[in-house]
Amino acid sequence: MIGRRESSEPNHAAGPSIDPVEISSDHDDKKGAETHKPTVASTALGSTKRGAKKPRQRSTKKPAPPENPWITLPSPIKLSIKPREMVKGNLINIFMEETFSQLPLTLTGSRYLSTYWLPRVENLDVGKHEFLVEMEVAKKWILPSPVMDWAQVPYMFIPIHGYLHWSLMVVRIITITSSHRQVRLYHLDSHPGIHLPNRVGTPVRSWLEHTIQDLGEPIKLAKRDVVKHVNIYDCGVHVMALTRSLIQLDDKLGWKLATNDIKDLVKIEDVKQLRNEILAKVTEA
Repeated sequence: MIGRRESSEPNHAAGPSIDPVEISSDHDDKKGAETHKPTVASTALGSTKRGAKKPRQRSTKKPAPPENPWITLPSPIKLSIKPREMVKGNLINIFMEETFSQLPLTLTGSRYLSTYWLPRVENLDVGKHEFLVEMEVAKKWILPSPVMDWAQVPYMFIPIHGYLHWSLMVVRIITITSSHRQVRLYHLDSHPGIHLPNRVGTPVRSWLEHTIQDLGEPIKLAKRDVVKHVNIYDCGVHVMALTRSLIQLDDKLGWKLATNDIKDLVKIEDVKQLRNEILAKVTEA
């Protein structure tokens, strides 16, 4: 799975920038092999002959980014990917970038946050530590608290990783008036019991209560079970498929979450199909 997380450049298609998931790999030291520097034409130094060719200047123009975000993975990473490694954060991040760049109008402003590292919070004895201690832990994975217009952020999606497992936290923000907002947390897990909802939700809830000054009522947390996956390595792919399916619900997303009508939203066949689709994309020449 993923061994570490570090902050990288903000990356998000809608709204203020968010600290994205690290593209983590054991092959980070090989990325430089994919960078090709422009060559400088060799010329005789000190030549004063008329018509002598001038040294070719090194181009400072940056190449345009590739249209297909999948090909931004360096070849060493592509070649290293095995089926059981499909849950790594680099692929979660790329999928989220692609998905959130095509949000429907009713979900515009929604965003995803950095991968949430469950063990960091499990080490806290919730209830005995001060609130600031929880906040210091939250700051390690949450965005650096810019001023956000919460009225323009209907949903936040947070992939959660810990104990060799992935699950998904969805934050729904309902603006009733300018001084009254409802916030609901939904923890979606294909294997209930590995990520305990209260342990997952406590720092998220603490951060939101500290950040959103116009809450009209306490933040509520609900557990939502979804179809279990068969292959133990498919939990990360399941989170990808689940995110895609949730966004495709468009304006029905809130109602489906509230009524727990998402249990059969993702089928095992969907997860297998997405795995094959991603594997084909990241390993293509």
